[in-house]
Amino acid sequence: MSKQAAKLASKSTRALLLAPILMLSLFGCGDDEHVGAKNSAGGSAHGGSAGESGKGGESGEGGSLPAAVGCDGETAFEPNEQIVRSCILRAGCDPTFAPVRTISTCVTFNTQAALAGESCNLTSTSCADFEECEHVGIAHEDLCGDETEGTRCQGELAINCGNYEGNDRFFDCAALGGTCGTLTYGKVLFADCRLDISPDSCAGLPSTDGKNYCHAGDGSNADLRYYCWDGQAFGSSCSNLASCIDTPPQDGSNEGGEAGAGGAGGAGGTGSGSGPEVGNASCFFNTDSCSGADSVSCSGEVATVCSGGSRFKYNCGSVGLACSISGQNEYCLAPGCNAADVSVVCQEGCSADGSRLTFCYGGAPYTVECADYGFKQCASDTDPDSGRTFAACRF
Repeated sequence: MSKQAAKLASKSTRALLLAPILMLSLFGCGDDEHVGAKNSAGGSAHGGSAGESGKGGESGEGGSLPAAVGCDGETAFEPNEQIVRSCILRAGCDPTFAPVRTISTCVTFNTQAALAGESCNLTSTSCADFEECEHVGIAHEDLCGDETEGTRCQGELAINCGNYEGNDRFFDCAALGGTCGTLTYGKVLFADCRLDISPDSCAGLPSTDGKNYCHAGDGSNADLRYYCWDGQAFGSSCSNLASCIDTPPQDGSNEGGEAGAGGAGGAGGTGSGSGPEVGNASCFFNTDSCSGADSVSCSGEVATVCSGGSRFKYNCGSVGLACSISGQNEYCLAPGCNAADVSVVCQEGCSADGSRLTFCYGGAPYTVECADYGFKQCASDTDPDSGRTFAACRF
């Protein structure tokens, strides 16, 4: 995985919520070409039934959520069972293991409801639902088992077997605005989505997925984000809910964010002191605009944020939390919790036996059994920049 992907995973909660929202790189997470496009999630493949379109195994039905209490260890609040499930699926069914918005952020701020580009996952109850929403998924035994043909195009599914550490993966190119094609890096075959970018051209552009470009849509067709390989454009549509923008180079001063597992995108952020850079394109969700200085306000249990000319609304009450403002930072808080509990004290993690996931629900630790959601284990990693731990239920 690239340093960029790891850096984005560790951004502070406020940075992830307020920054322009961009989507993950389709082909890999690498700014070091395909060799670097690897994730760190461990675990064996799940042998669920895939069906005709290569969908992953179903998640478990689970039961009622365990009781939730605030940071005082006593005051109860009611968790939103569907939001918890959909956020766990968003992190666990994604073939990468570099969550920009952690499960804690996804649940606490109900970001899927706040961001139009993620709303299709709100009702997900299985990995098949997640894949239908994001158009990418983990390639299980049915697609990448010993009896399969390995990396290939299967119709318009771009299936990659053995190319990534952790989880094999597939992309639904028909849904992502292209057609399936293959390319070779060194002696390794990859499958990805070919794009028609005419009248734009890849002529004279380097063969690398570390440089990404924009092809503007015409109103009826969405913007495309692409990289070039041997003169052919690969990548995906930004969808009708996002725009492709050349962004400043990413550095430690930028606040980057990403949304969802599918679609084009990669490095990017708001930038600091430098202009856009051709070859550093990202897909950004379209948001409502606002004017004036950056601000935060609470109206009932809804936090309204104006940041960099974009307006975001986070419905704390929809997940059983209260809206509170501290030091111009908005927080959705569980009973007895404060801003420090959200940003510093509470951290995600796994139980010693790897069966349970603990995430932060409004600043309060909250534990679930991964098996209740159809996953085999809890996996965690530590971001090298922030030192913060992020965790997810994984196959």
